[in-house]
Amino acid sequence: MSGPAEWTEAEIRRLGSLYPSEKLFDEIVEAFPDRTPNAIRMKASRLGLRRLTPSSVGRSHGILLFSDGNGDYSSYLLKCSNCSSWIQVNGDDETDGSSVAVCDKCGSTCYISA
Repeated sequence: MSGPAEWTEAEIRRLGSLYPSEKLFDEIVEAFPDRTPNAIRMKASRLGLRRLTPSSVGRSHGILLFSDGNGDYSSYLLKCSNCSSWIQVNGDDETDGSSVAVCDKCGSTCYISA
């Protein structure tokens, strides 16, 4: 009986881009059909990868603040007022206390102000 297969460089690169993304964990698991969810979590942990997690609801129910796992807020999700899909906005994108985001799904312009 042999142990688990070694992670390939391609798998490690894929994990490095998918794991910290806003994708659902189930979607990440689908990208690694030969790996168990636990193996994916363990490898990510060993690589120092962290998932973005909603830490709190912002000023309205249409805004979720995201932490990098260390308590720093790196971005937030804004709910499109037109089609209700979520748009990720990086904290660095803010200017003068307000941000503009364009919905990838419907093309609407969404505004958020401090």
